[in-house]
Amino acid sequence: CNWSEKVILDTFVQVDTEVTDYRTFVSGIEAKDLVSDNAMPLEDVRKTVKDILSGKILIGHALENDMTALQITHPWHDIRDSANYPPFMKEGENAPVVLRPRKLKELVREKLGGDIQDLGKAHDPVEDARSALRLYKSVRMEWEKLVMKQVASARGQEGRESEPSGRDSPYNGFRPRSTTTGGVGQKNMNYNNPYSMYSRSHSAPPTMVAPNQGYGHHAYYPQQHFLY
Repeated sequence: CNWSEKVILDTFVQVDTEVTDYRTFVSGIEAKDLVSDNAMPLEDVRKTVKDILSGKILIGHALENDMTALQITHPWHDIRDSANYPPFMKEGENAPVVLRPRKLKELVREKLGGDIQDLGKAHDPVEDARSALRLYKSVRMEWEKLVMKQVASARGQEGRESEPSGRDSPYNGFRPRSTTTGGVGQKNMNYNNPYSMYSRSHSAPPTMVAPNQGYGHHAYYPQQHFLY
């Protein structure tokens, strides 16, 4: 989905390996779906997703699972994962305290007053995508301030090649690359050059943040482009 919640890509995926459990009760997928005319080959899906995500902010829930399944990467500073956003997480029971992800269903009920993923029904990926986007929109200002701090920390360390450490990072598992190689949509990364990191096409409405705050250039916010 894009910022306006319009569906961009919704398809079954043909896979080369044998599927031993379709988990139909959750996924709604049956064997016939993966051989139908509505299914795309995995490599075509990977290429399509890469093209769509190039230069975009990716929003979702537990995105590491999706990225692993597709075998693609995305710059950590361009990811907004509601499973790893600290205010959305819960404290573990053991000491030292560790923040743990919560279910999307729980967050939607608590933060948005809605209900998704009804018991006994297969999950709707479009509904899940829109729900994660709405969660982000509900706390967009606070979330972006957190990202500002993490990017500032990364820029302050020459040669940094890993994401902010610990559960304080909502991007745990997505690693920024070097200045010459990168993940999806990442070209000539340079933490000292805000233009190379944050060139965006127009999409989301601007967030009211003072020009002297954040990533180093006031044009960042009105140029963001968001996708789930």
